[in-house]
Amino acid sequence: MRFLLFLLAASLLPAQACAADHYDNCGVTITLESPAHRIVTLNQQATEALLAIGADQQIQGQAYQDDAPAARWAARFNAIPQLAKEYPNPESLLAKSPDLLVAGFASAFSDWGVGKRARWLGYGTRSYLFESACAAQAVTLDGLYRDMANLGQLTGRQAEAEQWIQTQQQRLSQLHWPESQPKPRVLLWLREYDLPYVAGCCGAGNLLIEQAGGINIAADLPKSWGHLSWETILSRQPDLILMVDSNWSSFQQKHTFLNNALYARHLSAVAAGQLHAIAFSEAMAGVRLPDGIERAHQRFRAWQP
Repeated sequence: MRFLLFLLAASLLPAQACAADHYDNCGVTITLESPAHRIVTLNQQATEALLAIGADQQIQGQAYQDDAPAARWAARFNAIPQLAKEYPNPESLLAKSPDLLVAGFASAFSDWGVGKRARWLGYGTRSYLFESACAAQAVTLDGLYRDMANLGQLTGRQAEAEQWIQTQQQRLSQLHWPESQPKPRVLLWLREYDLPYVAGCCGAGNLLIEQAGGINIAADLPKSWGHLSWETILSRQPDLILMVDSNWSSFQQKHTFLNNALYARHLSAVAAGQLHAIAFSEAMAGVRLPDGIERAHQRFRAWQP
């Protein structure tokens, strides 16, 4: 059984990772050395991914919390030192002598974040960026599974990563949409108000909607996330609106905005009370995406045309 699990994880890794002691991660070569033990996670998405495979004792510090952690590991999450509300400054981060930086978003390795990955490699610090942050094509569940297999290798927790992958595959395979039931038209609203920033064609948000059984009304936006005017939203009339709940753009703020917007009364989703919260971390390509898919599926199945 253990050998079969190994084969599963190996099949999810990039081909070059299986053939050598290094592989490409978003344009940066990752060398497979001894497991990292002084990890700093630069986004909540990265922190929770390592918690999911039991690597929290290997994390020195974390940054950039977007919402409440999942209840199943909240105590462990809160026990990890918070280095900064957003990204830590490079000097304080360097003082931690990390041997691995893990991030869920490319902004972590920008000038606004902690600086370029090549710079950190020069300090002797490897880094890992989730595949969704640099995906040339649409974000997929297979990409998430590769991320988890790779993180399992980098932390010496391959068995835990393999088990997590299997569990999610089995869990999501149980979601079915009846052929006789119409699929709801869905808007997934991330942030901003006068010109909403919503899930487009190719990111985790669209993946969530489609896997849950819905139809994304903004699937013609040629990017993962983009702006869609209220005029366009009114013309497309979503059956449900999923409103992302984050520390910096809450469900309640969005709800209040709609309550005060005169045109909102013309939205059928508002009139029908089909406004639903979804956690930020459940709408991103991380370990809580399966939670979001499952939650959205339940909402969609309960909808009546």
